[in-house]
Amino acid sequence: MSTDMPASAPQYPNGPQYQGAPQYQGAPQFQQGGAPQHYNAPPPQQIPPAPKKKSVLARIASAIIGLVVAGVVIYGINYFTSDAAQSKAGDCASLTGTTTKPDFKTVDCGSADANYTVGKVLGSTTESCGTDGYDEYTETARRGPDSKLCLVPILAEGKCYDIDGNSTQMGYPPVDCGKSGVYKLVKLVKDSADESACTDSLPLVYPEPKTTFCFAPAEGA
Repeated sequence: MSTDMPASAPQYPNGPQYQGAPQYQGAPQFQQGGAPQHYNAPPPQQIPPAPKKKSVLARIASAIIGLVVAGVVIYGINYFTSDAAQSKAGDCASLTGTTTKPDFKTVDCGSADANYTVGKVLGSTTESCGTDGYDEYTETARRGPDSKLCLVPILAEGKCYDIDGNSTQMGYPPVDCGKSGVYKLVKLVKDSADESACTDSLPLVYPEPKTTFCFAPAEGA
């Protein structure tokens, strides 16, 4: 009996070689007049999670922090734009205007505009300069530092002044010695707070900075 085996499939040296069934990726897409194109389905889009809402307390805290920062900024601006707030003992100042509307600014001690020396800087507006004869300057700000300064007038020996405070103008500008009720500065002693220096005159002594003024009634007094 002949046992003929079926002939094996022809092998083409330059043709395609098949091993098993063909593999497909998705259904083929056909374009007119062209070979089938394989279509890869896009991966499903991931939807980002919804943002978490801030709690009421967190929002209140954020608002408070914002207000605090704004307050600090305003306070700093008011501080750096206020000459009185930045003044220290020994500085010289120009204090002009009236007793109800004074204008304060720091100036060089050699300036012709300087009419006061800062004697003391107080810690609060409730403090007092005491009974030493200082002129007081107080500055308050709605959102800024409050300042209170104890001031010593800058006076020139040999000139006359209205030291009784009858004027509403700030400072002690020199006046005519023939005017009634004025006093002449007959002696000025710096770096000393000693009333005994004024032997035949009226002493006005400041402990900080140490200054002694000796006054006598002017000719027209």
